[in-house]
Amino acid sequence: MSIPKLSDEKYREVVAAYEKKTPKSKLLNLESRKYIVPMGAPAYMIWHRPYPLFIDNAKGSKLYDVDGNEYIDMFIDQGISYIGHKAPAIRKAIDKALDKYGFHLEMCAELATKWAQKVMQHYPSIKKIKIVNSGNEATELVCQIARAFTGKTKIIKFAGHHHGWNGVLSYDALAAGSGTLFTLGIPNNHWDNLINLPPNDIGIVEKALIDNRDQVAAVVLEPLGASTGGKPLIEGFQKQLRELTTKYNVLLVFDEVATGFRVAIGGAQQVLGVTPDLTCLGKPAGGGIPMGAVGGREDVMSVVGALDPKAEHFGPLFPMGSFCAHPLAMAAGIAFIEELEKGDYIQNSIDRASDLAKGINEITARLKMDVSAHAIYSIVHFGLNGKFDMSQVIEVFEFDLMIRLGLLLGNPGVVVLPGHVYMSGVMTEKDIQKSLAAFETAFKIYK
Repeated sequence: MSIPKLSDEKYREVVAAYEKKTPKSKLLNLESRKYIVPMGAPAYMIWHRPYPLFIDNAKGSKLYDVDGNEYIDMFIDQGISYIGHKAPAIRKAIDKALDKYGFHLEMCAELATKWAQKVMQHYPSIKKIKIVNSGNEATELVCQIARAFTGKTKIIKFAGHHHGWNGVLSYDALAAGSGTLFTLGIPNNHWDNLINLPPNDIGIVEKALIDNRDQVAAVVLEPLGASTGGKPLIEGFQKQLRELTTKYNVLLVFDEVATGFRVAIGGAQQVLGVTPDLTCLGKPAGGGIPMGAVGGREDVMSVVGALDPKAEHFGPLFPMGSFCAHPLAMAAGIAFIEELEKGDYIQNSIDRASDLAKGINEITARLKMDVSAHAIYSIVHFGLNGKFDMSQVIEVFEFDLMIRLGLLLGNPGVVVLPGHVYMSGVMTEKDIQKSLAAFETAFKIYK
């Protein structure tokens, strides 16, 4: 299919409308560009052409920019602010920990134990856990743990599955077929022990395990599909992987950084009924404070050791970090999980995601656009129908970027991620109706 394109005149019109709406953001970006890469935006996901929004305040499901404009937040910090910005229970827990421990404490505190107990209550596959500082650290560490435990060097991942920007798993991550397009600076020999396979073909996985017999330490995947369901896995594929990895004595790793505590309180493994050997957690698990974690079987996790020759576990792996198990993250994480336990955040986010996907499909059908949306629990993916090769990726990115820019022009505007939405647990039906009005306005840019 052909990819819609804007005329130069229409493009200038859309950009001019954004500049008129956000003049203070433009000025702040001109200043930030002098100091921060890329282009003055500290995180690539918040980039919008011709410049990103600068936010003055956030509360619940809403953002307010420095020009006083209101936005419905369907970005929610890549799923981190799942129970809303400035959630009172989390704020209270942080304040209490701050009063008790100060800004940081790199010592043992009971909070980490309580957080771990909460996690294990909802993730029975996790018997021991190592707390780190981010999801990216967790996905890198999980490969090291798998290799240390098995004595094997190779890792299998799937095309398009995103596990952070580290030098272990970022190959072919942002888009299937991208290969090293987004990994400049990582030597190609870093990928010598990585096997990148197309998803949904269990036969190809088994062939790779046979061809690399006794060399594969683990199979790592996003358990609901690439970029959390943008390219869904076929039903039963995860169970087939569980059976196959058991057969060939290979560890199965679920990267639940994006799905943990959001598609269900027990993550994708709960809804799938599949037990991985190792699990990566991050994003909302720290209640909005940076953290990540790797947890799993006790025998596997035993390779994580202490710097004490007489310790029960002395080596062979010493993952260290000054901010690991930060008391504010532990306090916020406990409060976050407790809120999920007593509230209906998860079901509400799933319902609102379904409403949004249905509404988008009704709009695009009415506008006769070859665009569709689908919901995977609390995540909505939207974009052009059809398959695109790598020669068309830039054009697809351009279409997505302009739709996101068009969404910001709504009243209220809507903030989303490239091609998808992370629905918060505090989103209302009214928020969805207002968001659909913004989506219609954005799509009409191409009419």
